[in-house]
Formats: sequence, structure tokens, C-alpha cells
Amino acid sequence: MPQNCTKSEDNPSDQTVRRAFTGVGNLGKSHPRGYPSKIRNQIIAFNNPRDQIRRKAITRHSGLILDLQAIQPASLSEIAESCGQSLSSTRNHLRQLVRLDLVIKIAFEHHVLYCLNGHYNLQVRRLLEEHFE
Repeated sequence: MPQNCTKSEDNPSDQTVRRAFTGVGNLGKSHPRGYPSKIRNQIIAFNNPRDQIRRKAITRHSGLILDLQAIQPASLSEIAESCGQSLSSTRNHLRQLVRLDLVIKIAFEHHVLYCLNGHYNLQVRRLLEEHFE
């Protein structure tokens, strides 16, 4: 709370708003400061249908993702050659992964390169470790 703000202990509506904003029970006293938001984010991610689709895509296209990790950034033909697939099937798989934001498509001049989205590195690593156990 900023120092120039006065405490309004007299006004019960301010206290209600403050409790609603900080949360009843104030979990921050017995847990680290970011603990409630981490739990909330994990629950949201677990129930998020787009995240579930993303997890399925990672396990379904695990070979392509592993190959792309090794050679990124790479063109479509390089990825297809390393995976041993045709250009059209590799293009379709990459298109699905781009839609799910797992792969980033970088287009410049007459070239197009693909690389993995770094935001999902931890999730990709965990799912692939579980998949190949």
C-alpha cells in the first residue's frame, strides 16, 4: 500500500473490497508469496482445453519436435529430410504445431524457417520424458 494512502479502518466497505482483492484467509502468511497464483495457474492450465490439445500434439509429433530441437532453425525441406517424411506431411504437421503456438514460423524474403517456441520448452521436455519412459 502506498505511504500517502490513509488506512480506512472506519469504512467497512473498503475492508470488504480489500479482502476480496487479497483473498479471504490470506494464504501468503503460511506459503511463499507467489504460491496462490502458481496453484491458480496450474488449475487453469490443467482445465484449459487448448493446453490439453497442446499436450496431445507434443506426444503425437514427438519425433518431429525432437528433430526440430536438434537442427533449429530449419527450413521445411531440412525438417522433412531429418524426419524421413514427405514435404507435404511435414508441412501439415508443422502447420498444426504452429496453430498451437508450439512452433514459430519465421518468414523473411524468400525463406521460411521453423523453430520451437521457447515458452513451452519445460512442458515439452516433461511430456517427452514421460512419453519415452
